[in-house]
Amino acid sequence: MSRIAAIALATLSEAIRHRILYLLLIFALVLIIFSRVLSLLTVGEDVKIVKDIGLTAINLFGLMIALFVGVGILFREMERRTVQTTLATPVARWEYVLGKFSGLAAAITVNTALMAVTLFGLLVWREAFSPSMIVAVYSLWIELVFITAAAVFFASFSTPIFTALFTAATWVVGHLAWSLLLLEERLPEGIARGLVRAVYLMLPDLEYGDVRSLAVHGLPIPFERVALASVYELGYAALLLMVACLAFRRRDLV
Repeated sequence: MSRIAAIALATLSEAIRHRILYLLLIFALVLIIFSRVLSLLTVGEDVKIVKDIGLTAINLFGLMIALFVGVGILFREMERRTVQTTLATPVARWEYVLGKFSGLAAAITVNTALMAVTLFGLLVWREAFSPSMIVAVYSLWIELVFITAAAVFFASFSTPIFTALFTAATWVVGHLAWSLLLLEERLPEGIARGLVRAVYLMLPDLEYGDVRSLAVHGLPIPFERVALASVYELGYAALLLMVACLAFRRRDLV
């Protein structure tokens, strides 16, 4: 565990020094603050606009940080051959993979917290803050941790470009998986319907855990939904990391 923690701390330090991270973070914070200006253009819906744009910014910019910063860090050591130096020490490959994931997840956590604090500050200033916003940000954070695990999974056997593309595709597919259920309902009983169901069960469903709309409109968020989505996404992430450790174990780093 100490070796995993050491790799995680080194990865977190490298992520914090990454220039793109600061550019994305500043842009996200500016967008969250700018949402207050946009809200002035709409009478009666200003608070909802601030909430909606703020949560969307946290989601999208967290995704971009995972793509640009995370993928870059994962492959930089391979290009510089420093990963071989690390693995030459008493560090197992699975420890290296889990350490990298933990460091990237910590970086995502720090940036999500900074963006959330900015958004919450705006809402407190407007006297429109509600605990449901904390739940919404928590759900987004769980999703970003899953996306980070997906990035590590694809990086364990693919190239940087394809890792970024596959990770982005995972996010898109995860939010569109619900459409497969609609397709299943319209298909007659048979092989096609069973195949659609099987594909749905294999793909991650991120839309179920997305409670932004409920938080924006001030509706109650069921605890069971958040808890089930958390277990589902974290469990899926753990599965991806297990496969990533096996794939990286067989990868030729020469």
